[in-house]
Amino acid sequence: MRIFAQRLFDGEHFTGPATVEIAAGCIVSVQPDEVKADLHLAHGVLGPGLIDLHNNGAFGVDCATATPRDWDHFVERLAERGVTSVLPTIITQPLPDIAAAATRLRNAMQRHPALLGMHLEGPFLAPAKRGAHREDWLRLPDKCTLDELLDGPAASVLRLITVAPERPHALNAIARLSSLGIRVSLGHTAADAEEMRAGAEAGARLVTHVFNAQSPLNHRAPGAPGVALTDPRLAPCVIVDGAHVDEALLQIIFAACPRAIAVTDSVALAGMEVGSTLAFGGALATLGEDGVARRANGTIAGATITLDEGVRRLIACGIAPETALAAATSRPAAALGLKVGRIAPGARADLVWWSDDFHSQQVWRAGIAPPATKPRGTETPRTELMDLEARATKEIVRTFLGQEAAALRAFGTAAPDLVRLIDAVVARLAAGGRLFYAGAGTSGRLGLLDAVECRPTFGVEPGLIVPLLAGGPNAFVKAEEGAEDDEIAARAALDAHGFNARDALVGIAASGNTPFTLAALRHATGLGGLTGAIVNNAGSAMAGAADIAVEILSGPEIIAGSTRLSSGTTEKIALNILSSTAMIRLGKTYGPFMVDMRASNAKLRRRALCMVMALTDTDEQTARLELEACGMRVKVAVLAIRLGLAPAVAHERLEAAGGSLRRALGVKV
Repeated sequence: MRIFAQRLFDGEHFTGPATVEIAAGCIVSVQPDEVKADLHLAHGVLGPGLIDLHNNGAFGVDCATATPRDWDHFVERLAERGVTSVLPTIITQPLPDIAAAATRLRNAMQRHPALLGMHLEGPFLAPAKRGAHREDWLRLPDKCTLDELLDGPAASVLRLITVAPERPHALNAIARLSSLGIRVSLGHTAADAEEMRAGAEAGARLVTHVFNAQSPLNHRAPGAPGVALTDPRLAPCVIVDGAHVDEALLQIIFAACPRAIAVTDSVALAGMEVGSTLAFGGALATLGEDGVARRANGTIAGATITLDEGVRRLIACGIAPETALAAATSRPAAALGLKVGRIAPGARADLVWWSDDFHSQQVWRAGIAPPATKPRGTETPRTELMDLEARATKEIVRTFLGQEAAALRAFGTAAPDLVRLIDAVVARLAAGGRLFYAGAGTSGRLGLLDAVECRPTFGVEPGLIVPLLAGGPNAFVKAEEGAEDDEIAARAALDAHGFNARDALVGIAASGNTPFTLAALRHATGLGGLTGAIVNNAGSAMAGAADIAVEILSGPEIIAGSTRLSSGTTEKIALNILSSTAMIRLGKTYGPFMVDMRASNAKLRRRALCMVMALTDTDEQTARLELEACGMRVKVAVLAIRLGLAPAVAHERLEAAGGSLRRALGVKV
């Protein structure tokens, strides 16, 4: 199978366009441009699947107690979010319970390659930094305890273990575990910098949730975080929910350390409703309105995000997308020596097609994908925003700005179709046709606004751009209930304006399925006209009905279904570009100057005067007299001054040049 993508993330950088060839579950080659592709991804990003090295559970499933059905649910739901590899984490338990959990996990791993093994977070932790771990279950990492652990079922699945390096016997335990190929992570520790470095010297290679449950960073005592971020032997894992670590520190961590890994430390409450309560690690935890799971005493018990949301949160707080994605793909893969996390020959074909706002659209595990899912529509509620009204104003504003930025990135992939639509519309206008807009609600108002604004800006004669708003002009200021469903009115409006084969109609609708607009498109097609559609959802009826569809997949709105937000923003930009470029092509501008502008008020008369002065390099009095003699027509006045022509002769020359000032001046186009 070959997948072509306009944009790829290879594990470190954005590249593309390229074709990824897959065979026997692995990536065989990555070739520039398109090479006989079976699947075309015209928008979004194709990247490696996400890898979560610290996940205690999610969607009601606790990794410590999961049944076979629980594991199935856990793996499938994570895959929907783009997480294709996960290291289930078991926190401090009695050793017999750890053995039982290991047996259940070992059986699940035989069915699910996504399960990488066990991350045992304890019991070898510092009591003072135990966090949500029960103190009475902590143990020293002495030889006897380690023998009991490694002689049991855990030995077959143990991939990573968290150890406090300052504990008695810890350095010997780290060396022994490392010699067996088990990665050791330093965490839940009061260790100073020297003790942390001793742990790394003994063989530790990661740090568990840096800044959380460990000695602090001080300007003269770097503590656990200082060593985690600077010792090249250590890869610091960071909880990226924005609650465990302040966003300012997240920016510092990912700017300072090229090895920093994004993890969730999620618990079974992830993906559940606020107020839900579940047992975790021998005590209850409740999901609060702040999106954090806490014990009854307020102690943080874990996060409640999935890793895709963590990536989006990193990007929203100003971390470069390639850094955020690398922290969740290639970096954890390198830390555990995995053959995933990259798009490169030899890597397992765990891939995710991301939307431009980094929501999972399609997932391949070892090159195999379930039936494709449509990109999330504009009306899909964003469950990660369930606490939106409880957030600070600054965070809400940043959330909106992040969404608008994602919408604009999505717009970029639709640009080629917008170019085709503009060129087709210009051809109709140049041949004497008209441009019609059709829409309802916000989309219709944007069409009407664009049509109205073109007249003073470009001197457009009445009737050249005709807006058809469901419910009529009055619907611009007052919603007309049911107007968007009135298909008869749409057809009647086109007939009333004498729409014909020379004209063009552009339908506008976020959903792409508005009955009024769809009926207008189909009727215009029947009359022989050119049809275009500007929509914000994929595979819509309007896109199918139009000759040229511009699909701007701006994603779910911050407020579900409120298409006056990102959808409206991108539609407004599309209409601005369409009409402005058409006017440029029709000669109604000269460079950056709106030389066909109608000088209908004092401000515009002053603007016309300034344009004449700028384009003729003449003084204000001369420019004013000539402009008045030419009936306040900027193009005629510029011709008259620059070529020394009488106003009437200048007007005739302009008409002979088809209204183009550039051609009338004899300047090569």
